[in-house]
Amino acid sequence: MLTPRFKLTQDDNHIYINVHAPYTNIGDTEIDVDGENFLFVSSPYFLRLRLPARIVDNDSSKGSYICDSGDFNLTFDKEVPGQHFENLDMITSLLAPRDIPDINPNLVEMLEEDGITIENDSKDDDYSNKYSYGFANKITTEFSNIGVEFPQIFELRVPEMVSIEERQSKRIRYENDKFSSDHYLADFYDEELLEPFVTAVAPWSNTNSLKEPEFSEEEVGVLKELPNKQFLLSKNEYKQVLYGLVDILYGYCYDKRTTLNESTVESGWTINKLSSTLSWFCTFTDMKQVLVACYRRALIYPIFRNFDLCNKVKNDLVSLFRKGKKFVVKCVIEIHQMFNASNDARYILNQLYIKDYLVFLQKCRNEELDELYNNIANIEITKSDLELDIEELEAAAELVKQEEVDNIMENEVAVKMASMSLLTGLHRTNSAYIDDESDDETDSSDSSDSSDDSSDDLDSDDDPS
Repeated sequence: MLTPRFKLTQDDNHIYINVHAPYTNIGDTEIDVDGENFLFVSSPYFLRLRLPARIVDNDSSKGSYICDSGDFNLTFDKEVPGQHFENLDMITSLLAPRDIPDINPNLVEMLEEDGITIENDSKDDDYSNKYSYGFANKITTEFSNIGVEFPQIFELRVPEMVSIEERQSKRIRYENDKFSSDHYLADFYDEELLEPFVTAVAPWSNTNSLKEPEFSEEEVGVLKELPNKQFLLSKNEYKQVLYGLVDILYGYCYDKRTTLNESTVESGWTINKLSSTLSWFCTFTDMKQVLVACYRRALIYPIFRNFDLCNKVKNDLVSLFRKGKKFVVKCVIEIHQMFNASNDARYILNQLYIKDYLVFLQKCRNEELDELYNNIANIEITKSDLELDIEELEAAAELVKQEEVDNIMENEVAVKMASMSLLTGLHRTNSAYIDDESDDETDSSDSSDSSDDSSDDLDSDDDPS
């Protein structure tokens, strides 16, 4: 059976349900309402919803079918007039969920009646399997040799042999070897190249913040195919899931800024590579650790590696979360689509992380995302936090640059002085030439006079008298 595309809206007293079920047999259609439960069956479609509150099927209920579009439009009364139904646009969370596993009620607290359960057990730091990975580190044996099978996606080849605690230190050592000081300095000094990306404005910053974003038909198609899972998480696991979300969306924001919102075939690679969660199966214990990891990878792997650019991406991330849960879901759906379209089999990342994030986001409280962006906005990352010695690198480069400037200046001065010496020497040579000519003229005149005198003397001596 197929899950049809559907949409729910409301006013003060009614719930409106639109079900898109083309090419169905209206005569075989069954619609049933029982409190918060709604059932639609019309071969080949099957839809069962769990609504946030109760509706009633009474004499004022009505429905219609539009043949041209294949849409059923149904209207039901709210059992409590004026009651507001929360999260009607969170498609997956409305699908009738699987039963929650048996748990000790003394060990848990329900965040909402929507499928996320937080354990109060004091053993938060104990992992059921220290070599697990995936969303909330819940995967243990489903995939074997995953790092070896997908070397273009995962830098950690054998997660099943490297414990969760060891992954961070191994990742940092690996990144240190990959860091290129030449590439970093080239981008550090090439302000003209990076200027369009540093000065760009995030696309979501230009949209009307008061207008609720809407899911497209394609986005609804993704959400309706997701299973409505129940999540049983420890407090630490819950925080780690949120930190992982920040880690993934940082790469998304970097891609949007450096492509000027025109994502390319390389966008999936960028998001994958900049995320320690997706590349190393890492988990984080605090927000600063997440941001430091994001900055480091943004200075090591992509084509544009600039610290100011990293700060701009962090600001984009804050503004993204401020847009609210629904907008965040739209962004994660786009990541899901990028990975599905990737030529490098990045669909595996959807299986490990992204699909669960899409379900989780529809269930988590808006207050959790508000806390995230406030936390991010209040953290300042310095160059020294990254432990890549980039401050020393910049200082050394400035010294070399200054030495080159000094050498150029010295050479220019030397050339000028040589030119002046040449001109002076040339002037002296010309003066000497002029003086020599004067002396020759004088000598010639003296010789002439002397010759005349001699002639007179000779004539006098030769006189016979």
